[in-house]
Amino acid sequence: MRSRDWPHVQTNFAKQMTFTTPEHLRQHLQNQITKGLIRQVQDKCDTLTRQLEYHKQEGIKFRGYYGTGFIIEAELWHKEKQELFGSHVEPLAFYPNFERIIRCAKEQTNATCKLLEERVGQHYTENEVLRTDNLRVNPSNNLIEGYVYGCKTGRMTDEEREATNFNIYVRMIWNYRYGENSANGHLTQYTQFRSERHGAEMEGKAETIRKEQEAKAARQAKLQAEKDAIKEEKWTRFQKLAVQMEKWADKKIKSLGYWLTDEGIEEKKDNVERYGGEFNKESLAHHIKVFTQDIERLNTLRNDTRTWQNDMAKLRTIFDEGCDTRPKLVERYKVWGV
Repeated sequence: MRSRDWPHVQTNFAKQMTFTTPEHLRQHLQNQITKGLIRQVQDKCDTLTRQLEYHKQEGIKFRGYYGTGFIIEAELWHKEKQELFGSHVEPLAFYPNFERIIRCAKEQTNATCKLLEERVGQHYTENEVLRTDNLRVNPSNNLIEGYVYGCKTGRMTDEEREATNFNIYVRMIWNYRYGENSANGHLTQYTQFRSERHGAEMEGKAETIRKEQEAKAARQAKLQAEKDAIKEEKWTRFQKLAVQMEKWADKKIKSLGYWLTDEGIEEKKDNVERYGGEFNKESLAHHIKVFTQDIERLNTLRNDTRTWQNDMAKLRTIFDEGCDTRPKLVERYKVWGV
């Protein structure tokens, strides 16, 4: 598209070096935010008024509403001392504080416009000029979207200038926070803007991208180096388990082996019968089975620890698989309760 074909283009290059939100879009944003906030505050007022009516019907003193300044409480002073409550101030009704609502809506609007201007500003340089835009409110969803058009500044032919033409696509997204989740206790309407540039590449963009990628790669390399250092430190500690777990397993095997001797079985029988239990053939068979299985698992662990001491590569394989702590090693060999 040539510059003379753009809609609403000022061909004298009256430069708009800084993008400013068009007034009709600013008004649209403020109207939308104001209406949404009024609606939420009015709903809260209606709820409070219904509660007030119920309290009056039931003869219950209404404690009042302690809000954030968006609701006005019309009060009535009971001069005559009442039998139930005495003299007190009682609300008549609740109304939106429109002054506070409008002020808050303006603040949200200003923040939204600033965000829009920042998003557009990310896509052009000081050597480029914005010529026009066709940003509008999409009637199907009430969202701002469209294009901002620009080109490079300086003396050049029409053909050269046309080669520098670019457009910035912008689309708005609404986000809402209601009630206690909102900043004002009623409704906060946040906006996001998706934006992307098309046409002539932004001056210095390739170099910027290259530097960003290099910086990202450097951060990732540093992070990976830190992770590797932590892992190696952990591996240094984990290697010692080969000796420690052999001693532990050996001690446990000897300890459990006692309960398979005649003396150990007799002691087990006495312990069961002392508390009124019965130690019969089935009990004996179960006892022998449980202790035999525990010893077998411990024996497997002990044999492996001896192998690891002569071949750390095998232990490293287990470590790299994620079995990198003593509890995980115990879990792997199922020797938790022995």
